[in-house]
Amino acid sequence: MGSEGANPAVWRQTVRDQLVEFYGDTTKYKKGRIVSLRQIEVDGVNRGVFEAKDEEGGVVRARKVILATGVKDHLPQIPGVAEQWGHRIIHCVYCHGTETAKKPVAFLYDKPNAALNSMIVEKMLYFWPGLENDPRYVLTNGVDLDTEEGRKAAGLEKYYSVMVKKGFRFITSPITSVKENKSTSSLEINFASHPTIAVDAMLVMPERITPSEHAASFLTEDLLKAPLGPMGSIPPPPPGQQGSGSFLVRMGDDPKTTVKGLFWAGNSGSPMANVTFSNAQGQVAAVTAADELGQEDLLDSQQ
Repeated sequence: MGSEGANPAVWRQTVRDQLVEFYGDTTKYKKGRIVSLRQIEVDGVNRGVFEAKDEEGGVVRARKVILATGVKDHLPQIPGVAEQWGHRIIHCVYCHGTETAKKPVAFLYDKPNAALNSMIVEKMLYFWPGLENDPRYVLTNGVDLDTEEGRKAAGLEKYYSVMVKKGFRFITSPITSVKENKSTSSLEINFASHPTIAVDAMLVMPERITPSEHAASFLTEDLLKAPLGPMGSIPPPPPGQQGSGSFLVRMGDDPKTTVKGLFWAGNSGSPMANVTFSNAQGQVAAVTAADELGQEDLLDSQQ
């Protein structure tokens, strides 16, 4: 709330300016691209120190690192989808659903997301009815639903009969493009062999999620001592420690990773988290890192 329509780049710059203004004596912002991050030995001993190098050869060493590196959404290769992502193409029934109330809406359930579609459909069926969308389109982008194999390929076999009973309209023709029509305040969806439809919004899930391009070079198993999660996320702490391996929002989870001194915040560890969750998790990570530093310094002073 309060940032609707704000330019993300402007919002980030405002935050950075305020950090420097109020915490300039202890905070330094440096623009650059990190190309490597690793633990190093100091005086021949592994003391938990991390060394980061940027593309210009600069080096920064620290005892604690918070990875707020984000993720990259890989969207369906349909002309217009990338341009409308975050506008009339939405990804979450909870984050954006009420904005579409009583308006036409479309849902893309295609083959690349078949493994997730059953869960997404389930949530759609018990959350969206109260929004009274009419009509409601289900788009499969070329997957035939007349056979059991086709419904399974789209991940719709579990709830297909329920959607039919509830009056969903199915369009299986491949999508050729999408484009906003500002004069009608709608999204026009064009097909290879079906008339164009106009909706208020279309729900689309990324086909896959990976670490952001600027972090892919160092967010590796060598650093994390464990493989990335199924949605490109930093893995949770080992079993027995607080944390969750779910791809859903990991709000309030232990910000520690599998490596001591390495923490996560935002989408890097929770790809589905929105800005509110990410900000809050950043605070949790900062407090936890500071607490760990304080404990270590206190122990050193007692020796």
